[in-house]
Amino acid sequence: MRRNLTVPRRSRDGFTLVELLVASAITVVLAGIMVAILAQMARTWARASGGLTATQQAEHALDLLARDLQTAVLRRDGRVWLAATVQPDQSGAGDCGGTLGAWSPAVRKPGWANPGTADSSLDLAPASGRIEDCRFGMAGVWLRLVPDVPDRNDTISGTSAPRVVSYQIVRRAVSSGAGAAQRYALFRSEVRPYADDNPARERSSWSVGFDVFAPAYNGTSGGGNPGDAGTARRPRRDLLLANEVIDFGLRFQRTAADGTRHTLFPTGNGNLGFAVTTDTTARPPNTTVATGAMSYGFPTIAELFVRVLTEEGARQIEALEAGRLAGVSWWEIAQAHSVVLTRWVELEASP
Repeated sequence: MRRNLTVPRRSRDGFTLVELLVASAITVVLAGIMVAILAQMARTWARASGGLTATQQAEHALDLLARDLQTAVLRRDGRVWLAATVQPDQSGAGDCGGTLGAWSPAVRKPGWANPGTADSSLDLAPASGRIEDCRFGMAGVWLRLVPDVPDRNDTISGTSAPRVVSYQIVRRAVSSGAGAAQRYALFRSEVRPYADDNPARERSSWSVGFDVFAPAYNGTSGGGNPGDAGTARRPRRDLLLANEVIDFGLRFQRTAADGTRHTLFPTGNGNLGFAVTTDTTARPPNTTVATGAMSYGFPTIAELFVRVLTEEGARQIEALEAGRLAGVSWWEIAQAHSVVLTRWVELEASP
């Protein structure tokens, strides 16, 4: 009897070409998704890290500023013990390696023309009423005051002595090399309280006097060495307080007897200067602040404002001002890549 023998088919040991192509396509898609997720995580981390660094710098600057304001000396003797002026540009300020002439007018930080508009660097009366939405000019506010500052490593260490201190934004070169990048920074200048040796003796706060409108504090006649009165206007490179500060300003208010608060400065886009003095005709020398643009009074509260760029924002602003970036405005970059910090400070001086 004949048998029908069935030969079993040989089992398949591999994948077909179609299966391999499908698997490869799925792998590529998954890899692309993972790369996109990792890239987004990296960007998020970079933004968070840049924001943290900017916040730390702003906090440090506000700490020092608050200390100086809380110990400010204010007197009703006709002298100007504190002044704040909105700066339209840096043509009269210390540049520490950068100059206004080196800026391309088309791409530099906008000036204060057309205040209140999107492309202006001046808006002292925003519709929101919040200081966070203010813009304090092309070079921010230049603040000068006379606080009691503790000395550190000199003959009167451990004591406090009044001296002139100033805060201002300067656009400066990050190094002394030719073609170095230009960045914005906040400087704090401190004039020595007094000195025993010439010419330092003639350039101290005690010698020049406690009037921040004195010429020595407002030009080159006060010298440029450490502690000289002239550094109040032209800060030295070593007086850097915080990097990437693109706007700095403050509001002054006074609390009335009934508890209501009245704004002394700024009261609008036309109020570009403020002085703590009983002399309501006082004006700073060599300035664009006209007589009608000044206001006067003795504040009890200061509201501080600092806007700091993240590192990404600083790189984009630098590229824009150098002509390497187009299609975006200066303030669009600034608002997208910056941190704003504010603080209330009570002025404890009794005039």
